[in-house]
Amino acid sequence: MQRTARRPTDGPPWAWRLVVRMVLWLLRRRFGWRVKARPPQVVPPPDAPLVVVYNHTSNIDPFVVADTVWKRLGHWGQPLAKSELFDVPGFGLIVRAAGTIPVARGQDTGREAAYDEAVSQLRSGRTILIAPEGTTTHDGSLLPLRHGAARLALEAGADLLVVTHFGAQRGFSPVVRFPDRGVLVTMTMDVLTPWSDENASSLTGRIAATMMDRSVELQAAYPQADPDARWWPPYSAPASPTATARENLKRYQDSWSETVAGARERMALMAEQHEIEQRIVQARERAMAQAEELTARSRARVEELTEHTRDLAEELTEHTRERMEELIEQARSRMDELVDQTRDRVEELATQARERAGAPANEPASTGTGDPRADRESPGTARDG
Repeated sequence: MQRTARRPTDGPPWAWRLVVRMVLWLLRRRFGWRVKARPPQVVPPPDAPLVVVYNHTSNIDPFVVADTVWKRLGHWGQPLAKSELFDVPGFGLIVRAAGTIPVARGQDTGREAAYDEAVSQLRSGRTILIAPEGTTTHDGSLLPLRHGAARLALEAGADLLVVTHFGAQRGFSPVVRFPDRGVLVTMTMDVLTPWSDENASSLTGRIAATMMDRSVELQAAYPQADPDARWWPPYSAPASPTATARENLKRYQDSWSETVAGARERMALMAEQHEIEQRIVQARERAMAQAEELTARSRARVEELTEHTRDLAEELTEHTRERMEELIEQARSRMDELVDQTRDRVEELATQARERAGAPANEPASTGTGDPRADRESPGTARDG
């Protein structure tokens, strides 16, 4: 029966959960450890590829970082671990089942094989957990970083999550064998997106600069500060550097400071450009806000004028209607008056006409026969009689 491929959003496998929970249960219940973490401003989606890098101060910090990133961000990291762990009876089976990628540190082919496997996992949307120092610090300072994490992010097109912590060196570290009680581990998380024109050296410098700056901040604000303690950086009695630490120091001693300085300069330039872009965006937003405000004011004024015009038009219409009715009434009254005057004048003219004709004012002007000839003969007939 073929097993279904595990998706990044399915969560960690049982072995990963078992190992991480056992270690964290021991730290919390047995020694009273606590973790206070500040997540990044923008949390990457759980199914987005992510390279998690952290400063390596103890043998316990990979578990603390893995547990915190899983609980806070939903990303469970597949760690890269030395291949010797896979040969431990019983424990090797758990390490393999937890999704750990083996690294044969003494062989170039082994490193390349681990690198290819990590790139493949990133391209499938998974998260890789890696300590770019390669080993724990022996004096409390950040060791020169290897370029592997930056190469992974650039080749797979993934973001980097830079996890910087302080306090984990108080147990299972080169200077503190058995954990102190009541330890507080403080932690910051920063997302770095590779630039389009960036190479592994530049990106590694940015990782180192971020870790250095955050380490200074965490150390300055650490609530349980104790400069006289053996675990307070720089360690008063540093341990002997491991072979990997000596190799890193020798390999990157000449270019380390230059790489970090170049990265800081580039970061400052990018920050300045970002600030200018932010100012432009803010100015554009202010202009848009002002334009919207003016538009709203103009719209309100237009609506006000329209309403006023409508009221004025209705008022004028009503006034015109009243005036027309008044004029019509006046015209009707005048017409009646003229009719009466005309009737009186007609009667007066008729009276005058009768008077000029010699007829009594109270007699009609004709006999009323309707025959003109009879009317003409009437006077003669009267004279004949």
